[in-house]
Amino acid sequence: MSFLGHFQLLVFLYALLLLSAESRKTQVFHDTESNDDGEAGTRWALLVAGSKGYENNRHQADICHAYQLLRKGGLQDENIIVFMYDDIAFNPKNPRSGVIINRPGGENVYHGVHKDYTGGAVNVDKFFSVLLGNESGVTGGSGKVVKSGPLIYYADHELTGSYQCPLVTDSMQKISSKFWRR
Repeated sequence: MSFLGHFQLLVFLYALLLLSAESRKTQVFHDTESNDDGEAGTRWALLVAGSKGYENNRHQADICHAYQLLRKGGLQDENIIVFMYDDIAFNPKNPRSGVIINRPGGENVYHGVHKDYTGGAVNVDKFFSVLLGNESGVTGGSGKVVKSGPLIYYADHELTGSYQCPLVTDSMQKISSKFWRR
């Protein structure tokens, strides 16, 4: 199984954890967490749909669904950063205008999703700036940047050794190395 395959499996298991916690009416996320030193930090999530166009609607649908799961799990909107082109909900090919579902017969996962970076604001430079917490490198969009190590969910096509995405033209290894040098 490829790295991306393993990553997708981990995300799936994480989503199951969230759903399980929701069914028990417990809160998975809190606004803050403590590190080993007892200092409080803030939890962050960075959700990225790496493709655009109605033909690739599943990626944006998965990001919207992940957003809904995180919110239901207790993570605050101000700590979730969403990158998506936002070109499918009102796409002429969408049979249910304004609605995005992530499974047949599913509920609308688009409603209420706060999209921080859409359309032309979805680009690799902005992605790096947001991921690295570089507020001065962000123009357009909401201006939100990650303040501490985030959960990153990246939905896109899988291709062994590469990622197909109009957002990130370099490999995820380059992104990882920039993030971990922080």
